[in-house]
This record gives sequence, C-alpha cells and structure tokens, in this order.
Amino acid sequence: MLLVSGSRSAGAETIRISGTGGAMESMRLLGEAFRKNNPRIRVEMMPGIGSSGSVKAVLAGRLDIGLCGRSLTDEERALGAMETKYAKTPFVFAVNRTLKIAGMTLDGIAGIYAGKRDWEDGKRIRLVLRSPEDSDIPILRRMSPAMSTAVDVAFRRKGMIVATTDEDAVDAIAGVPGAIGGTTLSLVLSRKRTLRVLAVDGVVPSVRTMADRSYPYSKTFYMVTRKNPSDAVRRFIDFVRSPAGSAILSRYGQASTRQEGMRP
Repeated sequence: MLLVSGSRSAGAETIRISGTGGAMESMRLLGEAFRKNNPRIRVEMMPGIGSSGSVKAVLAGRLDIGLCGRSLTDEERALGAMETKYAKTPFVFAVNRTLKIAGMTLDGIAGIYAGKRDWEDGKRIRLVLRSPEDSDIPILRRMSPAMSTAVDVAFRRKGMIVATTDEDAVDAIAGVPGAIGGTTLSLVLSRKRTLRVLAVDGVVPSVRTMADRSYPYSKTFYMVTRKNPSDAVRRFIDFVRSPAGSAILSRYGQASTRQEGMRP
C-alpha cells in the first residue's frame, strides 16, 4: 500500500483509491497536491486492480474512488455506482525500442493483429494482447472494421502474449524483442519505460493532436464512487477537475474533461 500522506494524522479522513493502471501515477500526484491544502484528508493509493475490479471494490465499500477506463454499465449504475468523467488520453501503439520504426498505418497495424508474422527486417513480431473483457478492446474495435475483424483473429491465434494488467502490457512491450501492443500515452509517460510510441497514419499521438482530432484514438478515464459520496471525496473530485488538477494531468498525457459532471 502506498500512503500518499506519509504519517497518519489523528482524526484524518481517508480516501482510498485504486483502478486502471494508466491513471494511477497521475492520481498519486494529484493526491499529494490535494493534501497540501487539505491536511486532514489522507489519500491512500491502493495496489492497482483494473477498471472492473475498482468498480466492484467501490460497490463493496473497499474503495472510495475507483479509476475506470470505461463508462459504467447499466447494472453497475443500478447497484449504486456513479461516474465522473475527468480525463482523456491518447490510445497508442508502442513497440520495443530495438525496432527501428517510427510509425505505421492503421491498416498495417490491423495486419499484425490479423496474423502478419515478421517485421520488414526479418525480426519476429510479438503482439501483446489484452483479455477480451479488457476496456482496451472496444477501443481497438472502434478504430475501423478491419481492426475489429483483426482483433477477433488475434484472439484465435495460438501462443499469443496476453497481458493481465496495463502495467503487464507495457512491461511486455518493453521487455520482449519485436513486441508491439496497444496502451495509453498516460501509462507510457508515467511508467517511464523504454518504449517507442508510433505515429499512426502520419500523426504523432499527443494531447494536442488528440484535442484537434488529427489523432482520433483515445481512452477516457472516470472516477467511480457510490451515490452520495462523502464531503472529502467530493472535494477531491473537484480538485482533480480544477485548473490545478488539469495541469498535473497534462504532465502525464491527459486532457481534463472538467466541463462534464457526475453521472448516476
């Protein structure tokens, strides 16, 4: 367990947070900044448990805020969860740094998911997949009909690397020669791994190119709480969506969506 606040303060209220890996490091820094002006509110960053795991933990009362890389389902809302959209980050394709490529076309990437075996220099392509239930998969499917079909093909292929968590995915891409996989710019920046983020169809993914829509692929982050969260949780959510919070998010490849509020 990582205690953002340091030592415990008598009578301090605690906000417990966990969730999807791409949002964890920036949320830790947000917690540190929030603490400076709210010394009686502690922020505990728990070990990452993914999007769906964080929603379950919020509903079970084990977390106060879950960090989710997808919108809530109708069932989760009916059980008492509510979401606050707070940031977007470019969804990117990254390769192992040993590969001397800077960009690909989306059709070329779809070809890899569909079964292309080797890079142009003869190195074996090692595609890093996520599980079919992961929040990254709908993003891949929405990119194009060809990509959607290719994802189905990839899941049927034998001997594929399937990463359980966001962190496992970037670790695999960084550590396996010839590897390529989908991830988020926020995770690449926060993990500081030796990956090469690819331009897609000639556009380099960034907060700016995402904002002007020249780079069209992104992932949205949500803070999930139970209905009627505590005053401390509301204050923290307001801070995350404030100009000060937005500045911290931007350091890690995220653009604030503070114009949109809580959704039951």
